[in-house]
Amino acid sequence: MEPVVESRNRYKLRKALTLMERDIKALEETDTHSLEQRVLKQYRVRALSLSLDTDDSLAPKFFISFALKDMPEPTQEYVGREYNTNSLTLSSERGIGDYNFGNLYRTLEPEFGTLSIIHVANTSRPHIKCIMHNDLDVDDSHLLCREILTVIRIMLGQLKQKVFVNDMVAPVLLFSLNRRHPRAIEAYFDGRELLIRHTKPYDFTFLNAAGFKTFAQWFLGNPIGDTSKRAVQT
Repeated sequence: MEPVVESRNRYKLRKALTLMERDIKALEETDTHSLEQRVLKQYRVRALSLSLDTDDSLAPKFFISFALKDMPEPTQEYVGREYNTNSLTLSSERGIGDYNFGNLYRTLEPEFGTLSIIHVANTSRPHIKCIMHNDLDVDDSHLLCREILTVIRIMLGQLKQKVFVNDMVAPVLLFSLNRRHPRAIEAYFDGRELLIRHTKPYDFTFLNAAGFKTFAQWFLGNPIGDTSKRAVQT
């Protein structure tokens, strides 16, 4: 069997992401949790708009939506059910599989954590979809440190896998549950900047059936896009 050889450019890309993770982690350790555009630019993070409208030019680049015609309507059995949410207080108590993604939790206040991670069957693509919760509100002009740390650590975990040695991009579709105003984020590293495209907050202070259904469509959709060396800037 031939040894797996990583290209120099790919190694440099992973190193850049590792240094970015270190710097964002240092910010969080000073209790800096929300980052404005000026600070994001300093750390080579670019925040852009994202739309979950499949016909919009701002729709995700590396993921497609599950077909609406194949999406079942919620039944009264589930809509009317009462759920015990106490078990979700500490997401670190919930198993998310055997992934080498580093620390995806914070049990100190303000708390955050990963609730669910799914990947493509047979690890045929490097794409990852993730649901996380945040015990913070955030406005549309800021990103949370923990949102950035989560996507970077997932990317690094994917890029460390030998099966993806020919992939330069490890896209992440993150559903960030910021209390009752969640948003969707598509993140990828283009070789120079970490691009984090995010939707406006959805209002889940009521039974927002349309919003839930939209999130479900994208969570169940398939990966797309070029993740080879052609997808990054050199």
